[in-house]
Amino acid sequence: MTTIGPIAARIEGNFNQASVKLARHLHDAGVFENAIGKPVPVVLHELEYYDGIARRTEAASPPGLADAFTAWVRNG
Repeated sequence: MTTIGPIAARIEGNFNQASVKLARHLHDAGVFENAIGKPVPVVLHELEYYDGIARRTEAASPPGLADAFTAWVRNG
């Protein structure tokens, strides 16, 4: 576990960063708006919701777009 733990944490961190960057790129390129007809928040989540999920969701979505979701996560 002393070897696997840090490697798993790095993999998870890299995956989270890649997910945020991909979502922002798709937003910036207009992919979501063209496909759905309007901008929609990208919710990056796990089995439970916590502040890290709210921060990643905010980073993955244009400013203000995920406010209702992140407020719910933070205020429960």
